Amino acid sequence: MRIVLVRHGKPGVVSRDSIAGRDIGRWVRHYNDAGISRELAPPAALRDLASSAGCLLTSSLRRARESAAWLSASKEVRVDPELREAALPDSLAVSIRLSPRVWVPLARVAWWLNWCDSDETIGATRQRAGRVADRLGALAAEYGSVVAIGHGMFNRFVASQLRRRGWRGPTVWSRRYWAAAEFE
Repeated sequence: MRIVLVRHGKPGVVSRDSIAGRDIGRWVRHYNDAGISRELAPPAALRDLASSAGCLLTSSLRRARESAAWLSASKEVRVDPELREAALPDSLAVSIRLSPRVWVPLARVAWWLNWCDSDETIGATRQRAGRVADRLGALAAEYGSVVAIGHGMFNRFVASQLRRRGWRGPTVWSRRYWAAAEFE
């Protein structure tokens, strides 16, 4: 049995203009609506892996759905809303303007340390990752292999839960778009 966690393709154009910390939620919503760019194709080996998988799952977020379609246009793809990315706070209540490339990691740290309000706490994210890991394990038992297209941070939560359940796989892997981690 095999489970492959894949990070979505490169996101489409999203403003890189400076934003205030209180606007991080609005920026994230635009990012979630952007879809993916076609300038960075998935590796051929990943396309082969996806097309040969017994089951293909994707997050409900647009960039993951578009990535799944690009990876395996001929295969049925199941949408699992619980594969969505770990939440970021809607606001950091700071008026200082910085690049989103600065605010997003700061928002992630604030979320990780429970320093801000978010739609989902880190504890709730861990619980969701556990449910996803159980579901992926059941699908792998049924189909032999499953490829799940998700998001960088949440994939790491799922990977941790898979290892806790006895799956063997990497503890560290690439953060690049289209990165994949295999668990057996």
